Amino acid sequence: MSSLAHRLLGAQEAGWHYAAWVAIDVRLFVFLALISLLTAAGIAALVVKRKTFWDYASVFIVSFTGTLLLCLLIFNEVAQYPVFVVETVFAFP
Repeated sequence: MSSLAHRLLGAQEAGWHYAAWVAIDVRLFVFLALISLLTAAGIAALVVKRKTFWDYASVFIVSFTGTLLLCLLIFNEVAQYPVFVVETVFAFP
């Protein structure tokens, strides 16, 4: 166990940290967030009938997160219109 910790600490001292400059298309991200918000509200209204607030909130949060991730995946990978772009990757001391 100590050898694993020693190797991990040695990797930290050797400068094996990396950082990246990431560009974000804010207009597209806000558009996708609004589309996900409306879709999640619609899903919560259709799926949850006469339940408590926590049921509405949990369905809304899960559907919002899933819809937003799906939209980001579609725009970044399939449509080749990226929301997040990694400009450069560099070593970080």
